[in-house]
Amino acid sequence: MHKFKTIAIVALGAAALIVPTTAFAMEGQAASAVNVRSGPGTGFSIVDQLTAGEVVDITECAPSGWCYVEHVGPDGWVSATYLLPTEDEADVESEGAGSNPECSFGFNIGAGGPSLAINCGDAPLPPPPAPPADDEEEEEADGPQVCFYTNAGYDGASFCMGAGLKNSLNNTFRDKITSVEVGSGLKAKLCVDNNLGGYCKTVTVDTDDLPSQIDNKANSIKVFSGEDIVMPPVILTPINPGILGSLPDLLIPETYSTAAVNWKQTWEIDFDDGSQAAGNDNDLWYRAVTEDEKYMEPVNGAQIALGPYTQHGYAGCQGVSYTSDRIPLVAAPIGSYICVKTNEGRTSEFRVNGFMANGTMKIGYTTWAN
Repeated sequence: MHKFKTIAIVALGAAALIVPTTAFAMEGQAASAVNVRSGPGTGFSIVDQLTAGEVVDITECAPSGWCYVEHVGPDGWVSATYLLPTEDEADVESEGAGSNPECSFGFNIGAGGPSLAINCGDAPLPPPPAPPADDEEEEEADGPQVCFYTNAGYDGASFCMGAGLKNSLNNTFRDKITSVEVGSGLKAKLCVDNNLGGYCKTVTVDTDDLPSQIDNKANSIKVFSGEDIVMPPVILTPINPGILGSLPDLLIPETYSTAAVNWKQTWEIDFDDGSQAAGNDNDLWYRAVTEDEKYMEPVNGAQIALGPYTQHGYAGCQGVSYTSDRIPLVAAPIGSYICVKTNEGRTSEFRVNGFMANGTMKIGYTTWAN
């Protein structure tokens, strides 16, 4: 993995390191299989999954205890509970760390903001504060699960999940699922396109070799129990966002599309499906007039709203003021949340997660089926 930022390190006691979240890029590894999400919390959609031991670059950590990771596959946010330092990072503090250095991540939240602590050595570090209950990643299901395998006979790379939805599989499993083990009372719907599109096959029993129509062709998955009921989209009349935010979740439309995307400089993007192909379905243009003058400009009738730099969600995006005017990129720093009305009339929200050296913008978005 590439270290592309300077690591700022301050020693604490005999064995702890503090790394400010605004000034580091360091290697970590997944302690177990864990979801990668489009934003820092379980309220965001799953865009990928890390396997146990997979090495990632950690570039940002939020006060809630979630970290933004970069790896081979869609980048996104992971609960820090499931991250460990690599051996290389542990070696940074190996001198004087003790005869049996074991390292773990932790967080300190102070007046200067959050910082990531690495404990290496025999001296124990006080346990980090747990993330808020609503934001904890619950990777171990309490009930039955469905397991998916890349080889026939329940062999090869695999992952398991309880009831839920994966709108887009990662590179390890995309077009590679061949056998499925079905937990008690569950069913699995496998579809050839993202967002449960295209041909779909529902599996209700253990299947050691999927039929040819779906074998090695699945790109999205839904695990459920009972009937596969698809609720029609709910269209809400915009009202005071404070009131709307208190309405029951059943009034929130289901997710239409979600992904982590590298939005290329000078390209247009379609927030209805995350594509950047040329066409009349695109919503925003990442316009670069000069190296220092760049904009996000609505196209094809889409609109944009840059409000408070906090997550709006579907409800919040109903109460903001939209415009067809372009927004300077400098007005949307890393961490900004931006609402979009797509040219097909759907509500979308994306977060600016970072930028690559070539100017490519790293974002995570969710579009609702309204």
